[in-house]
Amino acid sequence: MLTASSMELLSMVVFKEKSEEVISRLLKLGLFHPVDIRNINKELKDLSPLEIEKEHGEWEAIEITLREILRKLNLALYHDASKDITSFSYAEIKGTLSDVENKLAPLVDQRDELLEELKTKESILSQIKEYFPLPIKRDSFYTFLEVALGKIEEKNIQPLERSLKGIPYLIYPLGRQEQAKEVVLVIGLRRDRALIDKILKDLSWEKIEYPQEMQELPADVEKKIRAQIEDCRKKLEDTQSQMKDLAQSSKSRLSSIQSFIILKKTLLEAKRYSCATEKTVILSGWVPREDKEKVIREIKKIDRSFYIEGKNAEEIGIPKEDIPVRLQHSPFFKPFELLVDSYGLPRYGTVDPTIFVAMSFLLMFGAMFGDLGQGLVLALAGLFLRRSKKEGVRQSSILIFYCGISAAIFGVLYGSVFGFEFPSLWMRPMSNVMEFFKLSIYFGIGIISLGIIINIINALRDKDYIKAVFDKAGLIVGVIYWLVIAVVSKYLASKTPASPLFIGLIGAGLFMLFLKPVIGLISRKNKENILMSFMESTIEIFEIFIGYLSNTVSFMRIAAYAVTHASLFLAIFELSRALKGAGFIVIILGNIMIILLEGLVASIQSIRLNYYEFFSKFFMAGKQTFKPLTTQVKE
Repeated sequence: MLTASSMELLSMVVFKEKSEEVISRLLKLGLFHPVDIRNINKELKDLSPLEIEKEHGEWEAIEITLREILRKLNLALYHDASKDITSFSYAEIKGTLSDVENKLAPLVDQRDELLEELKTKESILSQIKEYFPLPIKRDSFYTFLEVALGKIEEKNIQPLERSLKGIPYLIYPLGRQEQAKEVVLVIGLRRDRALIDKILKDLSWEKIEYPQEMQELPADVEKKIRAQIEDCRKKLEDTQSQMKDLAQSSKSRLSSIQSFIILKKTLLEAKRYSCATEKTVILSGWVPREDKEKVIREIKKIDRSFYIEGKNAEEIGIPKEDIPVRLQHSPFFKPFELLVDSYGLPRYGTVDPTIFVAMSFLLMFGAMFGDLGQGLVLALAGLFLRRSKKEGVRQSSILIFYCGISAAIFGVLYGSVFGFEFPSLWMRPMSNVMEFFKLSIYFGIGIISLGIIINIINALRDKDYIKAVFDKAGLIVGVIYWLVIAVVSKYLASKTPASPLFIGLIGAGLFMLFLKPVIGLISRKNKENILMSFMESTIEIFEIFIGYLSNTVSFMRIAAYAVTHASLFLAIFELSRALKGAGFIVIILGNIMIILLEGLVASIQSIRLNYYEFFSKFFMAGKQTFKPLTTQVKE
């Protein structure tokens, strides 16, 4: 748990015809992080990669087609990597998708047409309801409607309806004839005026001038439009029902196809890292050391003649930054990986700080935000957010829950619930201000010291002994820091001056730091001018002194925000007493404000102290996380 999983580079030579089966088995295991061996072993750089671009493009196109079908069917499919995946040929999948598309296309077209028709009919109805029943006037009277009154031969009414089908319209026969022609009222939208005029002209339309006296539009015009809208809605419901039936009948097969496409694309992605000879394929990748035998055993089940070779990551001779990192944490510590990942990925072979961050973050947050009631509110908020389907939100919700519990525990220690005091189990920030500042400083000294120790361990693991001793967070600086802390603490406690022994040890440590350029010159790690190196050492020692002082003092903010948190309660209670009638409301709103504002501030400060005062002492970043081959789709 204190370091990432140890890795081994596993290389296997398999027959071409069985390469896909091998990769499929690796996918199921989910323990193989593929790499291109040509980038690691220069002797193999002339090997040819597998040609997959054309095949990958074909499956990419198939996947796009499937996604478009699922979108049109409003069908959400969830891939379950734990289930067996049905195999299909490319032709089978293409044929199935073509069949579904052929059935779906006319339904989609019909649905879109009905939606457009419904929209325009409702638009006409809204305009008619705005203006009618009113006396009919010249069409220029209406802002959005085109209204035409005229005569047309009865045989031309159906052609008129067909011609107007592409636009919103209403044809209303007035039920009387003049000169063997039907008197008709045509209503459309003003935007389609030119098209309507052209169609009417082509069908021998005879315009009738509006009479001078006012005439009411027949009362059943609105009724007719409503009937058309209702008929349109019924057709739309029927079309959507057919689409739903198609979705349900196709769901199982489309789900199987989706899983197979994911498998196929993952296989092709794995092949990108493979090299080929005339008859064999070379697969290489990182495997956790504890899972190496399991992987070899499963691959040997396919063919025992396969050649498999494993090498420790440390033996390969590549930079440790390039080795993938697999962090191992229990479910309790898993959410705190979010805080570490935000800063960077711990380099392979270094101490993983996640556990230390978990403890320090919760202690600092609880100390700054200590209140039983507000802590329980935060915990409940975390439990509520836990219901989210997004993995990131779920992990964040657990963090919020932990913060709430920590704040509630400190609230019991402080004797505070929503600002109301009860007998404390420890002490109150406002009553023991100086004690809190002192404890914050000593807590900070502990965190900084832990950072120094981790840095020394990392350097020893890398066999960089000069760094372990002379680094700005190395052994010498650490000893000087601890001696200075001891001297200052003794003087503040008893006004006793530092003993000559301590002063001598501090001086010896500083002298050894000045010798760093000489050590570098002897070990041939320092190629600069020796005088320049001594000048740089002097400046570096001064920077180290200032840096450690500011790092230590920075932890005073824990006490400062704990006092601020209590002070805000005092301000709220004073305001509630001033506003007697609304005092209870002020207390509620004040607590909400403190939870939102102070909760955010406490979180930021806890993260900041970890990043700048703790991580800065030892953290070395890696380049990539361990990403094994798998068909599991991440949320």
